[in-house]
Amino acid sequence: MFGIVDMDRNVIKRLTVDGKETDAEPTVFIAQKLERLIYPKRWKIVYGGRGSMKTRTVVSILTARSQARRERALCLREIQNSIEESSYQEISEEIERRDIGDSFRQLKKSIAIPANGSRFSFRGLFRNQRALKGFTSATVAWVDEAENVSRESWDILAPTIRSEGSEIWVSFNPNRESDPTWADFVAPYADKMVDGVYEDDERLIICCNWSDNPWFPEELELERQRMMRTDMDRYNWIWEGKFNKRSDELIFAGKWRVDEFEAPANARFFFGADWGFAQDPTTLNRSFVQGNTLYIDHEAHGKKVDLDEIWKLFAGKESMRPEQARQWRPADEKKYPGIPGARRWKIKADCARPETISLVAKQGFNIGPAAKWGGSVEDGITFLRGFDEIVVHPRCVHTIEEFSNYSYKVDKTTGDVLPIIVDKYNHHIDGIRYSMDGYIRGRGNGLNISQDALRAVASR
Repeated sequence: MFGIVDMDRNVIKRLTVDGKETDAEPTVFIAQKLERLIYPKRWKIVYGGRGSMKTRTVVSILTARSQARRERALCLREIQNSIEESSYQEISEEIERRDIGDSFRQLKKSIAIPANGSRFSFRGLFRNQRALKGFTSATVAWVDEAENVSRESWDILAPTIRSEGSEIWVSFNPNRESDPTWADFVAPYADKMVDGVYEDDERLIICCNWSDNPWFPEELELERQRMMRTDMDRYNWIWEGKFNKRSDELIFAGKWRVDEFEAPANARFFFGADWGFAQDPTTLNRSFVQGNTLYIDHEAHGKKVDLDEIWKLFAGKESMRPEQARQWRPADEKKYPGIPGARRWKIKADCARPETISLVAKQGFNIGPAAKWGGSVEDGITFLRGFDEIVVHPRCVHTIEEFSNYSYKVDKTTGDVLPIIVDKYNHHIDGIRYSMDGYIRGRGNGLNISQDALRAVASR
């Protein structure tokens, strides 16, 4: 029996291996984020970073299913030269962990349950077409470490697993956007995922990370925080399930980190806003400069925010006007924390929406347009990279995501990094650029990018 567990480790649902609710005491516990893996689906794809319990959950479910009914499970990796390179050990550890060894027979190259005929077999996919043809009766195929699987291997496997009701499970940590597993099975649906989940009649896709694991251990948390402080690019790949981007591909590689800090009492703050279009968010960031370090300590981020409520997004309850106080709702307390000082300090905003700037000014903000010119994005990036480092507070989660992903375009054929900035993951970064309006200047006009002037003002 499965117990579905929330992030507070409370059992919120009890299910049989067939996905039916029951009152029986659970023997296997599954994180709430991965509950959908229990229900029937032809393709079940789960990806993410370290500490997410992807592999252990897959093993727990398949092992429990093999006890309850006859399963012919084929466990696959792209390369398997020996049983030591397979998922054999994970299943063996699950059997030991649950103390169910009496039901299983662990053979040299397979694991079986004699009582009902269930069997786990282990194979490599690469150049192994003939061997796979013997598993057409498999009820489930599980491909682990699937980021390494070639398109040719997928072309062989998919039609091989063809018995009625059979399933193909896929687990992996993304590596490159061009990898066949991501490009063919996840990328077409990535924009449709809600809270890290996409599902249709044929496929289930789940993004699961350490933050979805109710049992995430303290030892791993210390390791996670250490890497987040010292190597953010590698951290995002290993822990957050992001792509393993090259340092020359990421625009701010090596220039930024995440850390906690307090703003000094005499800080000169910079506020910058970017406006939402369609699915894009409306954003605001607060930052300050010390020495030659840029500190970003607050963000506001909202999608489909009504124009009449931008004041809530930017400032929360701070310095509300009487008519605004009457519009404030109890639910706004959590939804709109606002940024301290947003009404007192000058906000520089995207000049493409003068009507929005005018409306927000009427809501009680000192706001104006930031200048743009041909090459202003590139000049702004050069300016920001001119700091010794950029430090982002952990509460600025969307800003962190952007710095982690803001990149140059890569030629998919040659792998060359092109001098073209990808127009994604840039709303907060654009706002931060706007906030420096007047200090970032167009080189095409024969003017210098005035970093020294900014430091001088910030230090007064």
